[in-house]
Amino acid sequence: MAVTTQRKESAAPAGDDVAEAGIRIGDAATRVGVSARTLRYYEELGLLTPSLYTAGGERRYTLDDLAHLQRILELREVLGMNLEEIREFLSLETRLDQLRASYRASEGATTKKARAEQKATLQEAMELNESLARQINAKLARMDGFRAKLLSDAQRCRELLGELE
Repeated sequence: MAVTTQRKESAAPAGDDVAEAGIRIGDAATRVGVSARTLRYYEELGLLTPSLYTAGGERRYTLDDLAHLQRILELREVLGMNLEEIREFLSLETRLDQLRASYRASEGATTKKARAEQKATLQEAMELNESLARQINAKLARMDGFRAKLLSDAQRCRELLGELE
């Protein structure tokens, strides 16, 4: 089966089967502990796009795709983000990657115009990082409130148990 590239290929070693032909949707799903339907759904939502497709149109996932999927799952499971929040968060992270590349490409420049562009790039990156941090802080504050309520309820149960003895 021939494989065509739809996006940038993985940076995995050239001899690695995953880098050359990618892995099937079922195998990718198994590796990360989700269903193939979940991968298709994430693709429908624009959260995850396989890097490779066979000539017959079958999806093939690279190591970079799997890392991206792990990031989605981390945001969902660890931070409790919904899919729209994940899309926004990933979009901001992608923009930060672009800004980082732009800044690095102009690091040696010394013209007034180049310095102004660097300053604008850093300003935008700072604002995006602060925005992401605010999102995380809001999630953490909600989690802290939830934990405090559980601990308070457990303490009340402990007190009631003490009264029964």
